[in-house]
Amino acid sequence: MIVAATQIRIKGILGFFRFIPMVNKTKNQVSKVDGLIFLKFNGLSTLSGWESHDAMIAFRNNGHHLEAMTKVKYIGKTKSVTWEAEVEPSWKEAKEKLDLISF
Repeated sequence: MIVAATQIRIKGILGFFRFIPMVNKTKNQVSKVDGLIFLKFNGLSTLSGWESHDAMIAFRNNGHHLEAMTKVKYIGKTKSVTWEAEVEPSWKEAKEKLDLISF
């Protein structure tokens, strides 16, 4: 399974108001996507598991998620990490991997 962990740091109240509609649209998109094994939210972080790298890329590079990625500079800064796993990782493991990357 392919696992992806992401985190966003929102800049200011304007960034927050731009962020909320994008999250709602992206949540709607992900509810209809093929290849998703699990999706968890923890504050401004996400943890997802995918059947394949292609399934993860197909979601990431399309629809509302792609739109959100192109506008993230108006919202804040993000970081993400992707790895292969046999079992669903814990938030602790995801946080340790994200902490190795700077915003």
